[in-house]
Amino acid sequence: MQDWTEYLDSFVPSDTHRHEEAALRACRMAAAATELGTYGVGAVLLDAEGGVLFEGHNEVHVGSFRSDLHAEMVVVNRFESGTWSRDIARQCTLITSLEPCPMCMTRLIVAGIGTVLHVSADSIGGMVQRREALPPAFRKITEDQQQVWGLAECSEELRSVAYRIWDESREMLSMGLPVPRKRIRT
Repeated sequence: MQDWTEYLDSFVPSDTHRHEEAALRACRMAAAATELGTYGVGAVLLDAEGGVLFEGHNEVHVGSFRSDLHAEMVVVNRFESGTWSRDIARQCTLITSLEPCPMCMTRLIVAGIGTVLHVSADSIGGMVQRREALPPAFRKITEDQQQVWGLAECSEELRSVAYRIWDESREMLSMGLPVPRKRIRT
Protein backbone atom coordinates (compact mmCIF):
# COMPACT_ATOMS: atom_id res chain seq x y z
CA MET A 1 0.00 0.00 0.00
CA GLN A 2 1.34 3.41 -0.95
CA ASP A 3 2.28 5.90 1.76
CA TRP A 4 -0.57 8.29 1.09
CA THR A 5 0.25 10.61 3.98
CA GLU A 6 3.70 11.28 2.55
CA TYR A 7 2.23 11.71 -0.94
CA LEU A 8 -0.41 14.18 0.26
CA ASP A 9 2.07 16.11 2.40
CA SER A 10 4.03 16.89 -0.78
CA PHE A 11 0.92 17.52 -2.91
CA VAL A 12 0.64 21.07 -4.25
CA PRO A 13 -3.03 22.04 -4.50
CA SER A 14 -4.31 23.73 -7.62
CA ASP A 15 -5.68 27.24 -7.17
CA THR A 16 -8.01 26.83 -10.16
CA HIS A 17 -10.40 24.41 -8.43
CA ARG A 18 -12.81 25.87 -5.87
CA HIS A 19 -12.83 22.89 -3.49
CA GLU A 20 -9.20 21.78 -3.90
CA GLU A 21 -8.08 22.67 -0.35
CA ALA A 22 -11.08 21.00 1.33
CA ALA A 23 -10.76 17.98 -0.98
CA LEU A 24 -7.10 17.70 0.01
CA ARG A 25 -8.08 17.84 3.71
CA ALA A 26 -10.65 15.08 3.14
CA CYS A 27 -7.99 12.97 1.42
CA ARG A 28 -5.58 13.57 4.31
CA MET A 29 -8.27 12.37 6.70
CA ALA A 30 -8.77 9.29 4.49
CA ALA A 31 -5.04 8.56 4.64
CA ALA A 32 -5.16 8.94 8.44
CA ALA A 33 -7.94 6.34 8.55
CA THR A 34 -5.80 3.81 6.70
CA GLU A 35 -3.00 4.39 9.20
CA LEU A 36 -5.45 3.22 11.88
CA GLY A 37 -6.33 0.08 9.91
CA THR A 38 -9.77 1.06 8.68
CA TYR A 39 -11.40 2.18 5.42
CA GLY A 40 -9.71 5.15 3.78
CA VAL A 41 -12.52 7.71 3.72
CA GLY A 42 -12.36 11.24 5.13
CA ALA A 43 -14.77 14.15 5.40
CA VAL A 44 -14.63 17.87 6.16
CA LEU A 45 -17.55 20.12 7.20
CA LEU A 46 -17.23 23.73 6.09
CA ASP A 47 -19.16 26.76 7.30
CA ALA A 48 -20.81 29.27 4.95
CA GLU A 49 -17.48 31.09 4.44
CA GLY A 50 -15.53 27.89 3.73
CA GLY A 51 -13.90 27.61 7.15
CA VAL A 52 -13.44 24.14 8.61
CA LEU A 53 -15.90 23.37 11.41
CA PHE A 54 -15.18 19.65 11.83
CA GLU A 55 -13.26 16.91 10.08
CA GLY A 56 -13.10 13.19 10.58
CA HIS A 57 -12.45 9.85 9.00
CA ASN A 58 -13.87 6.37 8.91
CA GLU A 59 -13.62 4.68 12.32
CA VAL A 60 -15.41 1.38 11.59
CA HIS A 61 -12.36 -0.72 12.53
CA VAL A 62 -10.79 1.62 15.11
CA GLY A 63 -10.88 -0.08 18.49
CA SER A 64 -14.06 -2.13 18.49
CA PHE A 65 -16.10 -2.72 15.33
CA ARG A 66 -18.60 0.12 14.77
CA SER A 67 -20.51 -0.23 11.50
CA ASP A 68 -22.02 3.24 11.92
CA LEU A 69 -18.78 5.21 12.10
CA HIS A 70 -18.34 6.13 8.45
CA ALA A 71 -16.47 9.41 7.90
CA GLU A 72 -19.64 11.41 7.23
CA MET A 73 -21.31 9.99 10.34
CA VAL A 74 -18.30 10.87 12.51
CA VAL A 75 -18.37 14.48 11.29
CA VAL A 76 -22.15 14.85 11.67
CA ASN A 77 -21.93 13.33 15.17
CA ARG A 78 -19.39 16.01 16.11
CA PHE A 79 -21.52 18.76 14.58
CA GLU A 80 -24.70 17.60 16.31
CA SER A 81 -22.93 17.18 19.67
CA GLY A 82 -22.38 20.93 19.80
CA THR A 83 -24.81 23.81 20.01
CA TRP A 84 -25.21 24.00 16.25
CA SER A 85 -28.66 24.61 14.77
CA ARG A 86 -30.37 23.20 11.69
CA ASP A 87 -30.23 26.71 10.21
CA ILE A 88 -26.45 26.56 10.38
CA ALA A 89 -26.49 23.00 8.99
CA ARG A 90 -28.28 24.28 5.89
CA GLN A 91 -25.44 26.76 5.30
CA CYS A 92 -22.73 24.10 5.63
CA THR A 93 -20.91 22.13 2.96
CA LEU A 94 -19.64 18.63 3.63
CA ILE A 95 -16.85 17.43 1.38
CA THR A 96 -16.13 13.72 1.59
CA SER A 97 -13.37 11.83 -0.16
CA LEU A 98 -15.83 9.17 -1.37
CA GLU A 99 -19.43 9.40 -2.54
CA PRO A 100 -21.77 8.79 0.43
CA CYS A 101 -23.32 5.35 0.86
CA PRO A 102 -27.10 4.95 1.42
CA MET A 103 -26.76 5.11 5.22
CA CYS A 104 -24.66 8.27 5.14
CA MET A 105 -26.79 9.97 2.52
CA THR A 106 -29.91 9.36 4.59
CA ARG A 107 -28.20 10.77 7.68
CA LEU A 108 -27.04 13.84 5.76
CA ILE A 109 -30.58 14.41 4.50
CA VAL A 110 -32.03 14.18 8.02
CA ALA A 111 -29.24 16.37 9.45
CA GLY A 112 -30.07 19.00 6.83
CA ILE A 113 -26.52 19.64 5.60
CA GLY A 114 -27.03 22.13 2.76
CA THR A 115 -24.40 20.95 0.28
CA VAL A 116 -22.75 17.54 0.10
CA LEU A 117 -19.90 17.07 -2.37
CA HIS A 118 -17.66 14.07 -2.94
CA VAL A 119 -14.15 13.92 -4.36
CA SER A 120 -14.47 10.45 -5.90
CA ALA A 121 -17.51 8.58 -7.15
CA ASP A 122 -18.26 5.14 -5.70
CA SER A 123 -19.75 2.86 -8.34
CA ILE A 124 -20.05 0.04 -5.78
CA GLY A 125 -22.07 1.73 -3.05
CA GLY A 126 -22.41 5.43 -3.79
CA MET A 127 -25.95 6.73 -3.36
CA VAL A 128 -25.70 10.24 -4.82
CA GLN A 129 -25.71 8.82 -8.35
CA ARG A 130 -28.77 6.76 -7.36
CA ARG A 131 -30.80 9.51 -5.67
CA GLU A 132 -33.91 8.56 -7.64
CA ALA A 133 -33.85 5.20 -5.80
CA LEU A 134 -34.28 6.88 -2.39
CA PRO A 135 -37.61 6.23 -0.69
CA PRO A 136 -40.11 8.96 -1.65
CA ALA A 137 -40.08 10.51 1.83
CA PHE A 138 -36.31 11.08 1.69
CA ARG A 139 -36.46 12.43 -1.87
CA LYS A 140 -39.08 14.92 -0.69
CA ILE A 141 -37.03 16.01 2.33
CA THR A 142 -33.88 16.62 0.26
CA GLU A 143 -35.90 18.48 -2.40
CA ASP A 144 -37.75 20.58 0.19
CA GLN A 145 -34.43 21.47 1.84
CA GLN A 146 -32.93 22.25 -1.59
CA GLN A 147 -29.87 20.20 -0.72
CA VAL A 148 -27.09 20.18 -3.30
CA TRP A 149 -25.38 16.84 -4.09
CA GLY A 150 -22.50 16.36 -6.49
CA LEU A 151 -18.80 16.23 -7.27
CA ALA A 152 -16.40 18.58 -5.54
CA GLU A 153 -14.56 20.97 -7.85
CA CYS A 154 -11.05 19.57 -7.51
CA SER A 155 -8.23 18.24 -9.64
CA GLU A 156 -8.44 14.88 -11.34
CA GLU A 157 -5.29 13.91 -9.48
CA LEU A 158 -7.08 14.29 -6.12
CA ARG A 159 -10.08 12.35 -7.47
CA SER A 160 -7.75 9.51 -8.40
CA VAL A 161 -5.94 9.64 -5.05
CA ALA A 162 -9.21 9.63 -3.07
CA TYR A 163 -10.41 6.59 -4.98
CA ARG A 164 -7.11 4.74 -4.64
CA ILE A 165 -6.87 5.35 -0.88
CA TRP A 166 -10.35 3.90 -0.39
CA ASP A 167 -9.92 1.07 -2.89
CA GLU A 168 -6.60 -0.11 -1.46
CA SER A 169 -7.98 -0.14 2.09
CA ARG A 170 -11.18 -1.88 0.94
CA GLU A 171 -9.21 -4.57 -0.88
CA MET A 172 -7.02 -5.25 2.15
CA LEU A 173 -9.99 -5.44 4.52
CA SER A 174 -12.09 -7.60 2.15
CA MET A 175 -9.26 -10.14 1.93
CA GLY A 176 -9.11 -10.26 5.71
CA LEU A 177 -5.68 -8.67 5.67
CA PRO A 178 -4.83 -5.94 8.12
CA VAL A 179 -4.44 -2.55 6.53
CA PRO A 180 -0.82 -1.60 7.16
CA ARG A 181 -0.81 0.59 10.25
CA LYS A 182 1.69 3.31 10.86
CA ARG A 183 2.81 4.85 14.04
CA ILE A 184 0.84 8.04 14.52
CA ARG A 185 3.07 11.09 14.30
CA THR A 186 2.93 13.52 17.19
